[in-house]
Amino acid sequence: MQDQDIKSIHQWVGWSGPILIVGYIISWGILGHNVPPPDPTYTAQELVDNYYLKYQFQIMLGQSLSAFFGLLYLPWTCLIAVHMRRREKEPLLAYINLTGGLLNAWVLAACPAMWIYAAEAAGKVDPELVKAIHFVTWYIFDTTYMVASLQGFAIGVFALKYREKPVLFPVWAGWLSIFMAASFFSLTFVPFFKTGPIALNGLWSFHVVFFSFLFFCLAFSWYVLNEAGRRKITLVTGIEQAITNS
Repeated sequence: MQDQDIKSIHQWVGWSGPILIVGYIISWGILGHNVPPPDPTYTAQELVDNYYLKYQFQIMLGQSLSAFFGLLYLPWTCLIAVHMRRREKEPLLAYINLTGGLLNAWVLAACPAMWIYAAEAAGKVDPELVKAIHFVTWYIFDTTYMVASLQGFAIGVFALKYREKPVLFPVWAGWLSIFMAASFFSLTFVPFFKTGPIALNGLWSFHVVFFSFLFFCLAFSWYVLNEAGRRKITLVTGIEQAITNS
């Protein structure tokens, strides 16, 4: 395969990050009416009446699309892993990024599939069942945050430690990645709070956490696409580094 062909593939895959973000905002956030999510203090009947029945079609469509867009996180993560692997002599950070990102892609796709059923079943089954599915899914979505945090810490440490030219990620992006990863820790306590900043719709556990993840994806998409644009230079540099390290 010619270098230009590889470069084109990398550029196309690099766009999976921005497409994921825009698509998820529209499908999960707007169509799914999750900005912010429904009030956690709702009773089962209030949740069904004020959320699932009120926006039933939009939620089902939005979450179906979310399951599609969420898995775009998988190729995007793989591309970052390829670039990291090329620079690491022992690619531990690249593999942590890869594993965390693949698991997070599954979370981003599987949880919307469960919310689809909650919307479909609303008005047909006991509201308590709908509420149970709703919250179990939210707890999976939130409290499995370590898959994203491990990825964020791995990328952040890589950005801070690997400064050989041409640099893949700037230092500020590394700190952004570490902040994103650390901010997720509050999600540990989401099941214990129905109101306040730590609740699943709270100022920190929703707005800070999810917007930091959004900026993380957008920032690193920029640098991944930039890396694809200088693919030929990177390959030459990678060969030189391999000779030096051997």
